[in-house]
Amino acid sequence: MTGLASVVIVAYQSADEIGELVRRVLEDPSVGEVVVVDNGTDGAADVAEAAGAVVRRRPDNPGFGTAQNEGVQAAASDRVLLLNPDAEMIDGALAAGLAALDADDGVAAVQGTIVNRGTGAPERSQGAELGPVHLWGRALHLRRLLGTGVGRRLARRAGLADHVDRVPTDPVDVEVLAATAVLVRRRAFEAVGGFDERYFLYGEDLDLCRRLRRAGFRLVALPVPWARHDSGGTSASWWAREVQWWRGTLGFAARWWSTGAWSLAMGAALVRWVALAATRPRSAPAAWRSVIAEPCRVRRREGPAAPPASRA
Repeated sequence: MTGLASVVIVAYQSADEIGELVRRVLEDPSVGEVVVVDNGTDGAADVAEAAGAVVRRRPDNPGFGTAQNEGVQAAASDRVLLLNPDAEMIDGALAAGLAALDADDGVAAVQGTIVNRGTGAPERSQGAELGPVHLWGRALHLRRLLGTGVGRRLARRAGLADHVDRVPTDPVDVEVLAATAVLVRRRAFEAVGGFDERYFLYGEDLDLCRRLRRAGFRLVALPVPWARHDSGGTSASWWAREVQWWRGTLGFAARWWSTGAWSLAMGAALVRWVALAATRPRSAPAAWRSVIAEPCRVRRREGPAAPPASRA
């Protein structure tokens, strides 16, 4: 396994796609093994195993971060690519990432430019840590303004340059790397306890990146075409995904942000909940519990900056 990466994929109801993904990943000469942790119940684990993956089965679906931790524990290499099942690495990217880790022991994780598979547009996969201004921008649907010259200039002045300048021209230290296809140094990952398993989905990558930085490690965005990502989803899943995003992200804010920043976050959350409730009135109480009530409970019990829950 010397010189090669382990690839960890967390699957959920992915039986139709996981076999081909595992086979493609194993064709990369920089890959030594693929570990699939199956959080679903559709037989994806059997398909992945037949394709050559090391498999861990978790039909109880303990969450994304918990499954990632289990996958890293099962991996043989000190360099581990955490690959989403809807992402595909670009040829040569992983080799460039391994070289970047080998060049500097202080770097905990790297990731290059990730593009939307359908449009080819670069995604926001690296940059500044999310803050209240990001939440308000999402709540008010201000993303469309970033396509204008004025909007781009304002974004840069407001500390949102990573929303409009998404392709680095040189390796650059960043505060956050999205956990889409991030290559991590296992020793650094384990030194900070891996993903905080109190997060079910969303927010866990923000939390991990903050703890890595606090421990003195660096996160680097590479000027390398890295991966293609299917980031859309069906219209039927949009509402649930948005609720889950706010729940996870506000969980991060609840644990880490100052009182002032937390107040601004909850203001944005209320605005977003009103819009979600208007879209699906019958589901408004469920959205309230996820977007408002649960983050407030987390704030009272665990924030700010409570240590991550211990793992067995």
